[in-house]
Amino acid sequence: MYKKILYPTDFSENAEIAYEYVKKLKEAGTEEVVITHIIEDRKINEYWDVQMQINGGTPGVAKEHAVKKILEKTYDQLKAKEKELQKMGLKASILVEQAKVASRQICKAAEQMNVSLIVLGYTGTSPLHGFFMGSTVRHVVELSPVSVLVVKKK
Repeated sequence: MYKKILYPTDFSENAEIAYEYVKKLKEAGTEEVVITHIIEDRKINEYWDVQMQINGGTPGVAKEHAVKKILEKTYDQLKAKEKELQKMGLKASILVEQAKVASRQICKAAEQMNVSLIVLGYTGTSPLHGFFMGSTVRHVVELSPVSVLVVKKK
C-alpha cells in the first residue's frame, strides 16, 4: 500500500520515534524510503549570526561556512540512517534541501518523488514543542498531496 515513503527528520526525539515506525513499515510492504532534511533559511541565519559574533568574520565567508557546516553534519546523520535501512533490505536515498519554509518543501518533495506516505514526528525542535503539534507538522498535514502518518511520543 505504501511502497515509497518520505521520512523528513529534524533529528529531534520525536523524529527518531517516527523513524522506528518507518522501519516497521517494511513489514507492511514498504520498499523504498527517502530520508530528507530541509534546512530552513532561518537556521542558517541563526548559525551565521552566532559565527559572526564568535569570529567577527566577513559576512559572505561566514554565511558560506555556516551552510557548509550544517550540510556536513546533516549528511553524516542521514547517511547512517540510509545505511541502516539498506541493511534491512529497503531501497533508501537521501534528500537535503534548503528552503524558506520546511513544510512546503516537504510537500513539494512528496509530490515530485511520487511517494505514497509521509512519516514524521508529532513535534520538532521548536521551543514550544511540548504544548502543541509542531507548526511544520501541522502545515504538512494540511498541504500534503499524500497521506501523512504523524507519530507521537509514547
